Amino acid sequence: MCGIFSYLGRPGNASKSVIEWLKRLEYRWYDSAGICLVNHEKHVQILKSVGRVLELKRRSDSYDFSTYHVGIGHTRWATHGKVTETNCHPHYSDSGRFMVVHNGIIENYAELKSMLIEKGCTFYSETDTEVLAKLYEDCYTGDHMQALELLANQISGAYGMVFIDKEHPDRIFWAKKGSPLVIGFWNEEQFVSSDYRSLIGLIDNYIVLEDGDMFLLTPETYTVLNTIGTVDRMKHTILEEEKVADLGVYPHFMLKEIFEQPDVLQNVFRGRIDFENHSLHSDTLESISQLSIEKITIVASGTSYHAWLLGKYYLEELANIQTDVIVSTEFKYKKQFINSNELYIFVSQSWETADTLDSLKIVKERWGHVFWIVNVPGSSIARVAAQWLFTRAGIEVWVASTKAFVAQVACFLFMALYLGKNRWLDYKKYRAILDALSTLSEDMRFLLAKTEEIRSIAIKYQNYRNFFYLWRSHELPIAMEWSLKLKELTYCHSEAYSSGELKHWSIALIDENFPSIMINGGWPLAMKNNSSVEEIRARSWKVIGIISDYDTQKNLYDDYMCFTPTIEEVNPFLEILLLQLFSYHMANSLGRDVDKPRNLAKSVTVE
Repeated sequence: MCGIFSYLGRPGNASKSVIEWLKRLEYRWYDSAGICLVNHEKHVQILKSVGRVLELKRRSDSYDFSTYHVGIGHTRWATHGKVTETNCHPHYSDSGRFMVVHNGIIENYAELKSMLIEKGCTFYSETDTEVLAKLYEDCYTGDHMQALELLANQISGAYGMVFIDKEHPDRIFWAKKGSPLVIGFWNEEQFVSSDYRSLIGLIDNYIVLEDGDMFLLTPETYTVLNTIGTVDRMKHTILEEEKVADLGVYPHFMLKEIFEQPDVLQNVFRGRIDFENHSLHSDTLESISQLSIEKITIVASGTSYHAWLLGKYYLEELANIQTDVIVSTEFKYKKQFINSNELYIFVSQSWETADTLDSLKIVKERWGHVFWIVNVPGSSIARVAAQWLFTRAGIEVWVASTKAFVAQVACFLFMALYLGKNRWLDYKKYRAILDALSTLSEDMRFLLAKTEEIRSIAIKYQNYRNFFYLWRSHELPIAMEWSLKLKELTYCHSEAYSSGELKHWSIALIDENFPSIMINGGWPLAMKNNSSVEEIRARSWKVIGIISDYDTQKNLYDDYMCFTPTIEEVNPFLEILLLQLFSYHMANSLGRDVDKPRNLAKSVTVE
């Protein structure tokens, strides 16, 4: 959700550091941004703007910030109050002494606000965060950490809140529950962020705060307090392979990350699959295979949910394990049946998804077998779960997901193969899938070379506002992901339906302004799909086909996008590429901001 960045260091560096690195946090949201700076003379400067951080940077260029050495900054995803400069963070206390930025939702802010008004406080914004600034001042009696503790005991909800005190301009102090916060170190400079990846290129190492932590930072020391008293949090180093994301020759990060996917798959399989000897290696999965697992429950949200639907197919067909998939926001509120012979798998492409993390904790508290697939080793999910597979997708800059989704699907296929080879999986099938995976990166590169062909089709359909994505069997996740990407990027209405359900009622929606996209890559039910296409064409409505190069029924479609099929279990990776490119080119031709679609946030840290 909201992005937080803070700096404590050298005079003159505060403003440029906070503003520059807020840009890296814009994937968390970007409807407004603001900074608060303090210098040793206890002068305070607050600057806010509606829109992107670039607008905040433009405004800051006319100010002299050469004496300011401490600053807090925020890029906002509005939860309470409209998108206005008044509602933009940072917020300040009645006296103007304390300033705060906040990520999360204070669920009881209305009650706290009423209580503070009775005490004489005045409010200028519609936000829940302003309550934190006023309440902190009400709690403060001379000890910053004690006031934090009193504050935390009165609020309900998720928060990562960072304060500065103009009377103590060499201190930053904060607390967290649910929303992520990390602190990074480099020489005489220290940084606070809601995502350690925003610190890459700035720091040597970092500390990840846990729920309930309160932190006080000075130029010389830092203190971490929890319910048990002072605690020592381990310092982590930045991974060598991680580096600052750069657009290179690409116009958008989305297109760049689509084209990175062949390399991502090689990273997923590196050290795990020996293609020459047709062998698999994973200590984690080997320990899982010894548990006599009879059922798997997968918990995820959004794009990760679609990856898990495909994972369900792999696990059931290849590993012969009954598998359920549940949306994480529903799982935490349903009746739980935690069994010793069941494995619970959690996935999050944003690494801090609040509802997924809450669901994981529920299972762990009841001694269930917990496993996670995630992209960030130091994430909240990684620290809670004991067993894991790291997707190795690398930094994903644009807000909606492409390469992280593909990496998740690849991890599921690998997991299903590993568990399946120890069960009943036919060896010929096993080898055929590995052979197809061994050439998959090259097959994807060949398909990516067709991007201009796909762009021409996307432009042809750019003025349509409604789309159906049709499928049968396990092409469901692909249709759902196609539909989601089109919504996210173009703001068009789209839906994914089984083509077998078309005649039951959904065909009533289709007309000459409602094209259908049939995903029909040569599965066993291809003939059934062809019948559905005929039903649509009988009414002179348009159909786009996602089909095999070898399809002899190309004449059924008004337009089609082709791929060269390999094997049933591997073809989805090629179909996924077509969906991503089609959605990208349509959004780009419509002039949408494909890297930062409206109303979306990369990391959903509150429910």
